[in-house]
Amino acid sequence: MDPARWRGHQCSPRTHRFGNCQDCEGNLRKTIRLTWFNPFRIIVPQSDKAHLVASRSYVSYGKAELQDKLDRNPYSFLHVINPSGSGKAPFKRGSESFYGLVRERFEFFLSEGWLTTNNELSFAIYRQSSEHHTCTGIVGTLSVDGIKNGRLKLHEQTLESREKLFAKYLETVGCHAEPVLCVYPDHDSTGAGANAYMSTWIDSHRPDMDFTTTDRIRHAVWLIGTGDSQPLSSYLNTIPAMYLADGHHRIASSLRLAKKYPNQPSKQHVLAFAVPASQLAIRPYHRIVLHPGWNTDQWESAFDSLRDYLSWRRITDDEVVPSDVGNVQVHTSDQSWELKWAESLHAHGQVDAALLQEYVFKRLLGIEDPRNDPRLNYAPGFLDTAALKAKYTSQSGQVLFKLHAVTSRQLMDTADEGRFLPPKSTWIEPKLRSGLFIHEIQ
Repeated sequence: MDPARWRGHQCSPRTHRFGNCQDCEGNLRKTIRLTWFNPFRIIVPQSDKAHLVASRSYVSYGKAELQDKLDRNPYSFLHVINPSGSGKAPFKRGSESFYGLVRERFEFFLSEGWLTTNNELSFAIYRQSSEHHTCTGIVGTLSVDGIKNGRLKLHEQTLESREKLFAKYLETVGCHAEPVLCVYPDHDSTGAGANAYMSTWIDSHRPDMDFTTTDRIRHAVWLIGTGDSQPLSSYLNTIPAMYLADGHHRIASSLRLAKKYPNQPSKQHVLAFAVPASQLAIRPYHRIVLHPGWNTDQWESAFDSLRDYLSWRRITDDEVVPSDVGNVQVHTSDQSWELKWAESLHAHGQVDAALLQEYVFKRLLGIEDPRNDPRLNYAPGFLDTAALKAKYTSQSGQVLFKLHAVTSRQLMDTADEGRFLPPKSTWIEPKLRSGLFIHEIQ
């Protein structure tokens, strides 16, 4: 594609920010090839303290559990990302003063030697293993130019207010401490080559960090220095595009910061963890709706009104109903049903959550805004059907809509076509710990 011709294409927010043209479905990345997934000066915990430093996101802790961690573990990265929790200052979270204290705590961890660097441009191979799933990928940095030129494909919209808030956080704190999660196709020789390189390295080197956390997840890290990183860099930079699985607001905020400081190279890169698509674990987000007060006959009459779009049948508690793409289970305190979407709807590439929103929530229940309607809540899909029903339908006030997980292929197709998934469509694993890998941008 001729760059001069590109400038004549219709401009849109996605064209400006991510290089996608809504007229021709082309992408500016076809005109620009660059090294965009790079090694960096990586900051990591001291190996003997890694299990104590790396923490879950502070929002995943209850108030009592958070305070217990702060009181009993002086090495926890929670002291950095939640400094006012230790009683040091009553700053409001999100204020510039609060972010300044985060920076102070980060510098304290560096001065104590709890966080360290070899001052060498490095990649890290990171493997996370649990009883149910193992994922191995590469930690590096994405160049902002690569992102803007379409090498990273997105599937979620972002809120401007959150973009600005996190951009201010990055500007004040001066570091990324939690990588965005990217996916690369590994069905071809390039992606498979990256996988093979990681396997060979792991088989021939001892990990630099290897520990298990109390949630029974094992974490292993292998650092690859400048002299050994070129083969892996070649594989990664030959991959035409990656897909963002988690971290859309962090990417958007980083683009804002890079635009504000175009002459500061460190701010032109974003910390990222890239994993092969075959190892990504995607769980569903189920929908919990405030009961409209319908009895069984009224629900079935409502389903009948949608017969051009779905079929339905009653299911019993002791019936094993396989979960599959295109099927949605509906559970009230009195009755359960299985809905099946018409094949013609899935032919247009819509995921189950989008179809449920359009044809059931919007048309039947009047829920126009799935982000903000108080009648609609979400439940991450790590509970089985019995547990979900016990928690959400034991009383008559709620209705459970149980969905199958979005597939990695659906996620990538959505991004390829320039579409967005509905809010809360995916619960994606692995979930990365804060403070295990840090990219300083100040």
